[in-house]
Amino acid sequence: MSARAWGVIVTGGRHYVLSTDDFLLIERAMRAVGAKTICTDGSAGVADQVGAWAERRGVPVLKVTANLMHEGPATPEERNTSLVELARTVIAFPGEGPTDDLLSKARRRRLRIVESPGRLAALRPVLERPILNLTPGPRQRSGPSPRL
Repeated sequence: MSARAWGVIVTGGRHYVLSTDDFLLIERAMRAVGAKTICTDGSAGVADQVGAWAERRGVPVLKVTANLMHEGPATPEERNTSLVELARTVIAFPGEGPTDDLLSKARRRRLRIVESPGRLAALRPVLERPILNLTPGPRQRSGPSPRL
């Protein structure tokens, strides 16, 4: 079995706080694909929370934070290019541009993507105005409707 089969990539934004259900999602996904390692970009936010959670459970975490291609820190896009080489499954939580970049690279490589319910809700379009206006108009009376 290749090295790619052993890990899952966990991605998400700096400001998203993982819930108990999110950790259960990670655990179930890892069990379903037989993953033994978690791969992250090592940034603040979701990566830190997953790292602490995995450490308490004895799950190895591979952080792709090194100076990979040049002097100085790697850009998020460079880290994402390296990350998609490490696993076959991506678990995605709500995030910003780097998260979207990683998912687009994962789709191009045809990796399995598990999107959390929080991410799916964040991507749902928001209505510009309410569908139903329940405030009484100038000709409406409050109270029960008259009997006919």
